This record gives sequence, structure tokens and C-alpha cells, in this order.
Amino acid sequence: MPTQKQIQLRSLAAVFLRAGNLTFGGGDAITALLQRELVHRREWLTRYQYGLAQSLAKVTPGTAILAFCAATAWMMRRSAGSLAAVLAVSVPSAVIAVFLTMAFTSMSGSARALAVLGAVLAASIGLMWAAAWLLVKPELNKVTALRTVVLVFGVFIARWWSVSPIEILAGAAIIGALWSCEKDP
Repeated sequence: MPTQKQIQLRSLAAVFLRAGNLTFGGGDAITALLQRELVHRREWLTRYQYGLAQSLAKVTPGTAILAFCAATAWMMRRSAGSLAAVLAVSVPSAVIAVFLTMAFTSMSGSARALAVLGAVLAASIGLMWAAAWLLVKPELNKVTALRTVVLVFGVFIARWWSVSPIEILAGAAIIGALWSCEKDP
């Protein structure tokens, strides 16, 4: 595992720039790509650090992907890393979003533009499912599979009944604490 000084700020920013601006499907797709890049390929973070950042980002207010990028980059390069990561992951894509919004707003009466948007929405949902699978798959084994399936279906049912996301996360934390799949060291 490299130290903070060994990870160059430019390299860190480049990883987040690519993840935030060349990945389609939203925050889940970005986190899946960053898991592969930061944990598996570069080994800048451990699976535990990555999971901690992801969990904390989900319970903070605001945009979870920005909180996640700030948290992971903080672990690698403290405040300079957090600032570089958040700017790299958000500013270019925000500019692109403004231009795309302007373009599609001007074509809002077009049946073809609406068909394009419908297809993009369907593809985005597929990308979110694929990204979720990439995040869950490394954690699944014979011991954790049942708990994972129960939690996933429980979340769908809870959302169906309009339970708030913070209540779902709190419930999952309690279930995780009580239904431990591994023994503490």
C-alpha cells in the first residue's frame, strides 16, 4: 500500500477525472470503476477503506458521489486529494450537463429527441444494475449471500412502502451489526 506522499496528486486527479467524465450511469457506475481502479489495479486503498468511504458517503447529506470521492481521496492525499478529486469528478461533467440540457430543451417538442431520452433512461437503469453487481460481487460468498439477498429484497419492500433512505440505511446498519457473517478477530 503506497503512502500519501507516493501517490502523486496529478495521478489521483487523473483517475477521478476519467471516472467522473468518461463513465456513464451515474454514481453507482463511477464507484464501481473507482473500486476496480483504486483497490484492485493501483492498490491505493484497501477493500475496508473503500467500503468505509462508500458507507459514510451514503449517510451524509448531499450528493453521495461527491462525498464518496472526497472520502476516498482524503484517505490517499488528505485535503489536497479531496479537493482535486471533487473538482475533477464534477466540474467537467457539470459543464457538459449544462450544454446537453440547453440542447435538449431547445428540442423539447421533437418526438425523436424524446425517443432518444427514453432510450438513454432505459440504458442508464441497466448501467446502474450492472454497476451494483460489480460492487456486490466481490463481497459475496456462501456465508454472506443469504444476508445480501434478504437485505436487497428488504430494501425494495421498504421503498415500496415509502420508507425513507436514511431509515433504510439505519436499519441495514442494525441488521449488519446483529447478523454478523464473520467472527471478530
